[in-house]
Amino acid sequence: MQLVYLDESGDVGFKVGAGSSPALVVAAVILNSSADAETTAAAVHSYRTALGKGRPFRFHFSNLRREWRLGFLEAVRDCPFRVRAIVMRKDRIWSGSQLRRSGQHFYSFTMRMLLTRTFGDIREAKLFVDGEAGRQSLRRMVSYLRRECNTPECRVFRDVRFVPKRDNNVLLQLADMVTGSIARSYRADKPDRWAYREAIAAKLRVWDFGEPNE
Repeated sequence: MQLVYLDESGDVGFKVGAGSSPALVVAAVILNSSADAETTAAAVHSYRTALGKGRPFRFHFSNLRREWRLGFLEAVRDCPFRVRAIVMRKDRIWSGSQLRRSGQHFYSFTMRMLLTRTFGDIREAKLFVDGEAGRQSLRRMVSYLRRECNTPECRVFRDVRFVPKRDNNVLLQLADMVTGSIARSYRADKPDRWAYREAIAAKLRVWDFGEPNE
């Protein structure tokens, strides 16, 4: 069974220029087996040890210095995973769209597009989502995804696991680092905007929503 770790960067607000992010980026780190997951997790643990950090240390893109970000990406670059991501640029979304009227719908729709428009790349997966299972918004999202993603002909995912931050899951941290790397490439104000995405370019398939998904 595939293991898929999901994370996002940005928000669902549309007040761009007044606090909202210009885009919402959601990425899926896809591993084909538990053995692949163990290999990838071991690489993250090894890099953390090389930094002189213990198990409580978390890799979070926005909190790391440039050299640690690049070092992390280099440490996992040859690991057996791949990444599917979607970028929702808010200036491309029609002003009268339902996506602008409901943040919950905007997020759930984005997640559905990511999971289903993959040309069969995600199938029969177990999804891992950062968060507490008791959050009502997450439960609503899962209900929506079960209804919209799974059909008798094609089941995109079998199960969803919500992982509390206290679990310190390094593969969710990998998803955070990948998502942050992609999101940074859309920040024209950042001189290092392309450095991280280019470091793992071979792993990525990124869909700019509104353009052909190849």
